[in-house]
Amino acid sequence: MLHLIITILLGVIALSFGVMTFYALKRITIYENIILNINNTIETINRQLKLIDDKGHFEADDEVGFFFDELKQLGNQLEELFETEEVDNETQEKKEK
Repeated sequence: MLHLIITILLGVIALSFGVMTFYALKRITIYENIILNINNTIETINRQLKLIDDKGHFEADDEVGFFFDELKQLGNQLEELFETEEVDNETQEKKEK
């Protein structure tokens, strides 16, 4: 009788840990997707800034140049928040093409 109670108790505990782990992993996946979206947005903004000021016209203007420099610094700071993850060679080769 004692073995049956212990087995049921351990089963309930194991089931509880399983459910908690499932929901924790689900939440982590959601947060990871949010962070990836923010990272993609930052990369897009940096590319657009580089395209806009390809010839340096905005940097030459005093008022617009100050704002533009601040935007670039903010972009660089945001970019530093995210670590670039090394991916296997196949993925890097596909990105380069």
